[in-house]
This record gives sequence, structure tokens and C-alpha cells, in this order.
Amino acid sequence: MLKSLMQSLNAWSRWGCDGVESLSIRRKIFHVNVAAFTAILSMAFFAALNALTGNPALIETNLVQIPFYFLVLAVLWLNRYGHAGFARWLLSLTITAVVAASIWAANGSWLDMHFYFVLFALLGLVFFPLRQWASIFFLFVLNASLFVYCGYFGVEPDPALLSLDATTATMFRAAYVSTSLFTLLFITWLGEYVANRNERELEKLSGMDMLTQLPNRRRLEQRLAEKIAVSKRTGQRGAVMFLDLDNFKPLNDAYGHAAGDMLLQEVARRIRGCIREIDMVARFGGDEFVILLSELGTDKEDAKWRAGQVAEKIRVTLAEPYRIAAQGPTGHVEHRCTASIGVEMFAGGAMSEVDILKRADAAMYEAKEHGRNAVRFHEEKQHAWDNPQLPSNA
Repeated sequence: MLKSLMQSLNAWSRWGCDGVESLSIRRKIFHVNVAAFTAILSMAFFAALNALTGNPALIETNLVQIPFYFLVLAVLWLNRYGHAGFARWLLSLTITAVVAASIWAANGSWLDMHFYFVLFALLGLVFFPLRQWASIFFLFVLNASLFVYCGYFGVEPDPALLSLDATTATMFRAAYVSTSLFTLLFITWLGEYVANRNERELEKLSGMDMLTQLPNRRRLEQRLAEKIAVSKRTGQRGAVMFLDLDNFKPLNDAYGHAAGDMLLQEVARRIRGCIREIDMVARFGGDEFVILLSELGTDKEDAKWRAGQVAEKIRVTLAEPYRIAAQGPTGHVEHRCTASIGVEMFAGGAMSEVDILKRADAAMYEAKEHGRNAVRFHEEKQHAWDNPQLPSNA
């Protein structure tokens, strides 16, 4: 029950964010939704306290606030249906009006409720984009003026309010001031949290291939540069494998891009299953993949042998038949798609990441020229991992 409620609140707080490209505007919409929930909870909390006192003036305050509950709920509705600008204005003016109505109807300035105007003067910066500086300035002046008027000129409270005992009056004063400060700090913190989360999501997406959920070329080049630096410091050798599918285009031509996409996703899954967690596989583009192996040891021949073992494991795994959902008698198509793999070893900073990738790419083309479905190390004419018994695919 609680989990379901939290999921609903989370969904409601993001009403209106879908389809908005600007992260800044999405953050403003999120803030307005959260502030609307906070306003409703705050009004309900003080309504309960007011009712418990049995004081006629405080109960009158509850009655005055009833229409504003519906206005705050309308804020969520406006955001949900894409009227974010109206929602910001409605919430900003509503939360000012509800406090002003409570002060002039019953509370006066006696319980320090006017401290909420300080909060509302500053929240314009949170609700409105900076380019709408005139709106921010107007709300600041409006609320600051109300605060100054109530603080320096004062508003007389309902006489019934003066019958409250000193302890209860002090409690209400402390609650109003502390709640307004807490709300400001909470929304400010929330803004930073959402901004940081959006930055992390953008960083993740900028380095991710959306189809295969693998790192993309940009992220691969960054990781390779990091591993070259580590290799230079520790002496640990690494390897880059450039992989190209041998029989991908016929599937795409015969059954469409959807079938090709499913094949690429399965290839990505199979490659991930052949490497360690410390290694990386990235989609380089089209039907090309690059595998980055690190920490293969300091011995040159041993590192080369280990890289060859991984390359061969990947080649054999990818040569197994693929069962792709596509139009056919059974609703599936069995497809065979081998891979040509070029390998380049690296140690220290002898070569740049660009040169390493170029050499691995050249080795891959050499594997293509020697019948495909093969592994080639750069500048090697023949390799023990070739498997001429398996059919080569066009």
C-alpha cells in the first residue's frame, strides 16, 4: 500500500514533464508539482492543529482556506495537460492569497504567519525560468511588500485569537516560521538533487548506444585513453578487438531493420557473456563492435595468448545460429552470422587510442580478406585461431 502510494506521488510529481526537452523547464514543472503537494500537506497539517485548539478564530481560518485546496489541485491538472506557465502563476498567486486571507480573516500579524511571504518572495526564482525575470521581480515585490506591511504596520487579529494561552501561541509562531524555512530549504535541496540526477542521466545517455545498451564510440575512446594511462603506469598489457559481422546485411534486406536490430541486440548480449566485468564492449557503429580488454598481465606473449583465447571464444559464440522474430511460417527466422575480428595489443603509451583502433580495424579487414569468420592480429599473415571448417558468409 505504502509502496503504491509512493509510486503514485512520484508519477504525479512529474506530470507535465513528458515531451519537454529543456531540462531547466522540466525541473521548474517538477518544482511546481512538489510545491503544490507541500502546500496541500501544510494546509491540512495546520487545519488539524487549528481544529484541535477549538479556537473560533483558528477554525475560521480553516474555513477561509477551503477554496484554495481546489486551486492548488488545479495546478497539478494544468501541468498534466501542458499548461506549465498558467500552473506557475496559479500556484504562486494562490499560496500568497491563502496566507493573506488567513491573516486578514483571523490570524492578523500576531502569530507571525506573515513569515511565509518571505518564502514566497524567494520561490519565484525556483518556479520561473530566469528569462522571465519580470515575473520573478513582480512576485518578489508583491510578497516582500506584504511581509513588510504585516511586520511593521501589522494586522489586528480576531479578538478570539487573543484567548490562546502563551504556550499554544508560541507553538504556532515557531511552527509557522520553521515550516516556511524548512520548505525553502527542502525545495532548494530538491532542485540541486534533480539537477544532479539529470546531469548524470545526460552523461549516461551521451555515452550509451540506445539500441544495444552498450557504451558508444565516444565512451569507448574515453575508456581506452584511461586504460592506456593505467598500462603506462603499471605495465599491464591490454588489447583492442575490432569486430564486424559477416552476414548482417542480408537479414536486414530480407526482413527489415527490426530484425536487424534484434540481431544486434543478441550479438551484444553474447559478447557481454564472453568477457570479464573489467572489460568493455562498445557498439562502434552499424554492425561493428569493439572489445577492450585490460589487465592481461605484463608478459607480452602471455597477454597475446589470453587475448586470442577471448577473441576465439567470441568468434565461436557469434557463429552459433540466431533465432530472430520475423515474418515466416513459424514467426521466427534462423539466421547464421559470423564475425571477423581484428586484434591489436597495447602496452604503455607507445600508441594513441586512435592508432590502436586503426590497427585493430586494419587487422579486421585482413580477416575479411582471408575468408571471414576469423581472428587476425595486426600485421600477422596467418593465425592459429582461423577455422576454415566453418562456412564463410557473404
